[in-house]
Amino acid sequence: MDCGGDPTLPPPAKSPKLLNPTTTIDSLGDDILLDIFLLLPSLASLIRAALTFQAWRRAVASSRAFRRRFRELHPAPLLGLVAEPQKDALPSFAPAQRRDRDVLAAIRGGDFSLTFLLDPDDYACDAPPLHWHIHDCQDGFLLLMNWDAGLLAPVNPLALQFTDYIEMPIDRKTGPPQPGVPTSLDVHLICSDEDPMSFRLVWLFYMESAVQVAVFSSGMGWFFHPLVDIAERAPPHNAGEHWLHFGLQSNGVLYWPFKNMEHVLKLDTKTMEFSVLKLPPNMDHSYSFVVGETMNGTLWVVYCTGWSIDVFRYDGVDRWISAGQIQYENETDPPADNDTLCVVTMKDGFAYFATPDMILFLCLETMALDTLIPRSFRARHFHPYIMAWPPCLVLGNYGSFAEIQDGANEPKECGT
Repeated sequence: MDCGGDPTLPPPAKSPKLLNPTTTIDSLGDDILLDIFLLLPSLASLIRAALTFQAWRRAVASSRAFRRRFRELHPAPLLGLVAEPQKDALPSFAPAQRRDRDVLAAIRGGDFSLTFLLDPDDYACDAPPLHWHIHDCQDGFLLLMNWDAGLLAPVNPLALQFTDYIEMPIDRKTGPPQPGVPTSLDVHLICSDEDPMSFRLVWLFYMESAVQVAVFSSGMGWFFHPLVDIAERAPPHNAGEHWLHFGLQSNGVLYWPFKNMEHVLKLDTKTMEFSVLKLPPNMDHSYSFVVGETMNGTLWVVYCTGWSIDVFRYDGVDRWISAGQIQYENETDPPADNDTLCVVTMKDGFAYFATPDMILFLCLETMALDTLIPRSFRARHFHPYIMAWPPCLVLGNYGSFAEIQDGANEPKECGT
């Protein structure tokens, strides 16, 4: 029987099945998905996108390389300024004037007025709840101190349910400094990029010619390091003299300028080693100044005299190099006194200034001075609040949060 074909030839090919021409985004591999996420405009937009599906959230949380690359391409946004409270008041928050909808949603989703401090049931103390002051602001956390209650509180306004209260390591009795007894100065918050739920507190004490730090670690309590002699503070000196200014943190390094404006005390919080650097000359006539690092580790000093801003950069060895002088152009005649332009803080390569009616910022890379927002608060001291990477997008903390169903709303603790 003729079967209609040569048996030595292979059988005819079967007709191919039609493939599904539609490819959805949730079918993409993690590498392609993360490349797409790199195109998002801000950290707030990434958080909103990553929390849409469990798989997307897991992809972001599991890739340290992606998080590092995203930070390089998209610096975390400034959400606003948190100002020190007036007497018997809560800290005030002035939002940055941004047009990013996701950033605005993050601000609306947080409690930047810290209204939870009004509820005395939230902490075990008899002190009035309004006696809190801001001592530091790092990686999304405010470090609050209530001296009357003897408590510290690292607070994330975007995730208040994770607030812990920590007992202070000192005797709160007031009185003049005593010979041989360290005097408390200030406390700072040290956070970890890869474990946002872990932190350390570093409290500085000082004597006539020596310093000491107490360090609080999550789950381990307070540990007092030995006293360290400061050669540049050689006696004789008045034992009761306060010889250090309050400190400032940059990239995990703490700086406390000497009040004689000649040196600055430096503490590397990774090695817990102290060192002393000379400050630029002729700073004794400055009205206000800050010391800090940019993201690449370069050390800067910015100080004001009247309406003039002087900027110096440290060469890394032993020399300060002038980066220029800027004259602020005020629209009105300056007052007769010197309380006109004040540099308040330095953070992530920007120095922040206050005038009686305006908040300004200076980019240390470009030396461009610009207006940030009108000044809406009376306090002289404020802290830039920069949005931090949320704990729920880091793998080590992934299991600490409730699983999200596909398409569900974002959890409150992630800040959007």
